[in-house]
Amino acid sequence: METSALQILTMAKVIQTAVAPVFLITGIAATLGVLSNRLARIVDRARLLDKRIKRLQDEAEMQELQREMRALLKRSRFIHVAFSASVLSALLVCSVVMMLFISHLHTMDLGITIASCFIAAMALLIAAFFALLGEIFLATRSMRRGMIFADFTQD
Repeated sequence: METSALQILTMAKVIQTAVAPVFLITGIAATLGVLSNRLARIVDRARLLDKRIKRLQDEAEMQELQREMRALLKRSRFIHVAFSASVLSALLVCSVVMMLFISHLHTMDLGITIASCFIAAMALLIAAFFALLGEIFLATRSMRRGMIFADFTQD
């Protein structure tokens, strides 16, 4: 078989190998969409509470709203961590794809580097999901404490 044909077949194999990480990037992008929506909801709620706090005269109600604002701040921190870890994970996966092609084009042995980047990407993605889970726990805890459904519990 001719060397150019062999190179084309080898490049096709590299492309096939690179497809799986590209699907992973798509999944991370979907996660980023979820995180963006959650953060937007937190920001919207915080803006609403801030307006209400500025107009309040009742000290007890102000303290309750400030407590909810602190809970929103904690939630936003979790989302920030999840967002940052997800983006870093996606960047590492992109690096893995790039290194696959570089290692083929320049016949470099980047196996350990590629594996390390992929492991780091997965660790960051796991951290992102844990942070998202933490934010969800905080959100549901706020509901249980009556911050969100306080009006519905009084009959």
